[in-house]
Formats: sequence, C-alpha cells, structure tokens
Amino acid sequence: MNLSLESRLRALQAVSLFAAGGRRILAAGSGIGPLAALLREVNETILARSLQFEGGDGAMLALDVAGRRVLRVTAAKDVPGAEALLAVPVLSDNHKDDLCRLLQGFCALSPDLQIAAAPVSRSAEGMTVGLPVSRLAEALGVDLNLDEPEPEAEAAALMDVPGGFFERFTAQMGAGLMAWILRRDAAADPAGDTQAGPEELVEHLQSFLDDELDAVLAQLDRVARAPGDPVCAVVSADLTQGHSLLCLRAEGAVLVGVISGEAAGSVLQAWNAARR
Repeated sequence: MNLSLESRLRALQAVSLFAAGGRRILAAGSGIGPLAALLREVNETILARSLQFEGGDGAMLALDVAGRRVLRVTAAKDVPGAEALLAVPVLSDNHKDDLCRLLQGFCALSPDLQIAAAPVSRSAEGMTVGLPVSRLAEALGVDLNLDEPEPEAEAAALMDVPGGFFERFTAQMGAGLMAWILRRDAAADPAGDTQAGPEELVEHLQSFLDDELDAVLAQLDRVARAPGDPVCAVVSADLTQGHSLLCLRAEGAVLVGVISGEAAGSVLQAWNAARR
C-alpha cells in the first residue's frame, strides 16, 4: 500500500494540518506555539532527517536532526543571526546559546509554522553528537511533553463511547487507524462489513479479507492463548511509508486496518483500554 504523505493527510481528513508541497502545519496562530511545536518535532525525530521549517511570513530554517539532537543548521532565509551557525559543521555545547537565540528569533517572526522533511543534507558524521533537544528545551523553558489526558479520565471517556469493544478501540486509536474494515461474521456477506477510511484503502482491505480471511484467522490462532481467543497483532509493515497492517479478533469478529507509522506504538494501549 504505497500512500504518499499528501494522500495520508487527506485520508485523515486533516486538511487543517496540510499545506502545499506535502508540508505539515505544526502551528497556526492558536494552540501550541511555534517554538514548542518545533522542539517537539525534533524530539520525535529518531532517524536522521533534514527538517525544513517555514513561517507564515516566508522565513525558513532548515536543521539536520537525528536521535533527538540538532546536528547542524543547513539553510536559513530571512532569519537574523543564522550566518554564524550555518558555517558550523556539527553543533556542540559551545553553540547552545546561539542556537537558542536563533530558534527564538525565528519562531518570533510568525505564529504560523509548517514543516517538510527530507534526507539529511550532508554526510552521517556527527550523528551521535550535536545538541540534545532536551537541553535546548530546558534552556528555552519549553515542555516537550504533549498534553495528554490522565489515564483515568481517558478510560472513563472511552466507556462513554456507545457500542462495544470495537467502537472503543477505534475511538482510542483515533486518526492513527487510517482505514479499517470489520467483519462480524466470517460467513457473512461482505456487503455487511463495517468500514471506515479512504475508499481506495478500504477496497484493498476488503480484497485482502476476501482472499486471506482463513489465513488471517489461522495466523491469529498461532499467537492467541487458545484458538478463537481475542488477539491483536501487527502482521506486516510498509518499510517505505512506515504504515502497518493490523489484524484484530474479538467478540467473534475480525478487524483489519492500516495504522500510520507513528501510531503503531499505541495499538497495545488502545487494545488494553478498550478491553477494560
């Protein structure tokens, strides 16, 4: 399932988070501020990436990042004070104050912030050095933790979701479950399937279930405590886009879905929360 970033964002119906050229909108004048959004984005980046941030006023700042560290400043447009850091091959503690001032100055130019990601612009040297984003956040007084509901409040909210296990599970997964199809009876007419997501993805899932349902059930039996028991498994991944295929059985039904790369880690949490 080859799904571009643009298609993925449109599939999530998150037009407000989409910008031309495959960019994502991190801040738009309300909610999280651009400085916190920028630092949190770096903090979520483990693999080496070049992150190009653009403000609503046309200013641009590009950073090579890896392992939650800022490795170097690679490009800048209309950002005062960037010239000195552009000449630094790999940032170190000696550059922390200068980088903090640069980030503050860039983010103060506009309340809007967009991002585009690309491969790192230079060689892999310095991947284990650079400036940790946690140190920058501490110096700038920014909380890197996303605001998340308390577990008790989250569980209570889930119990208010009408329906059974699958309704609670899909509500817990939210936009991370990009598309899914639920077959409540293996012998039922596929026209009776419950489904959600972009039509082209649902069609792939429908075809997959039609052709591979017996194999899916057999695979789930291999990882379940006993044949027929409730079980949840991520059975494959698209290494290009990072999306995964989810197969889940509970209450006599099977759900097959596509989960976005960053949401794969929340599957177990959603499973446990929905089963309470």
